[in-house]
Amino acid sequence: MSLFLQRRKALSLAGCTLLLGASLSAAPLLADDHELPSPEEIRARYIEAVGGEEALRAHTSRTTKGTFEMPAMGMSGPTTTYAAAPDKLISRTEIPGMGETVQAYNGEIAWLENPMQGAQILEGQMLAQVKREARFYAALEQDDLFSEQTTAGETEWNGQAAYQVDVVDPDGNEASQYFAKETGLLIGAEMTQASEMGAMEVNITMSDYKEFGAIMLPTSTTMNMVSMGMEMIQTVESVTFDDVDPSVFEPSDAIKALLP
Repeated sequence: MSLFLQRRKALSLAGCTLLLGASLSAAPLLADDHELPSPEEIRARYIEAVGGEEALRAHTSRTTKGTFEMPAMGMSGPTTTYAAAPDKLISRTEIPGMGETVQAYNGEIAWLENPMQGAQILEGQMLAQVKREARFYAALEQDDLFSEQTTAGETEWNGQAAYQVDVVDPDGNEASQYFAKETGLLIGAEMTQASEMGAMEVNITMSDYKEFGAIMLPTSTTMNMVSMGMEMIQTVESVTFDDVDPSVFEPSDAIKALLP
């Protein structure tokens, strides 16, 4: 694959944000050692891990700031993600010497802007994917997000014993999620992500959990783009709540020009 195409793919994914996080330092054990917990039990523990339903619903918006890095491409830069209930999300990543990549969903339309491909309205699987990622209370809405959930068994992820939960969304897309047996943390996921360059197999590892307010979130997320043989690392430096101006979700003039 040419360097140009690699950069196009990298930039198209730079705005992706995974709002995943959980921590449970003193959680009760799930069932017994020989009986697999149900997806509902694992989800309940996960919700408790992130701080509980009350803590999750206490906020209506979130600002996350950090850095983006793709070592194999020599690309890095600051990134900021704004999210608001019930389903608004915009990620902005600045690549020095190249420009800004934006991926967003404002509750009505989804779009992508980057220096190499310009502006585009997202449709089809890419639209559905961004809409799912934009769900502010996703941890509490798993039954809406996934039509099928199955505890597949015990396995290992990134050196940790984990329960594997296989899920299928309403569009038929399959994914696997991994929750640490010891802590209840969501520590990994495997899925196929849609992009304008085609479907891409992606493995995700979450680690280095820290508390922001009353909620625990991973501060390091490594996305391994298997088909490209590259990794993208996102590091969270700060998370603040209930400080997002609704105007941040307004499409740019370039995007408005593409609307009917």
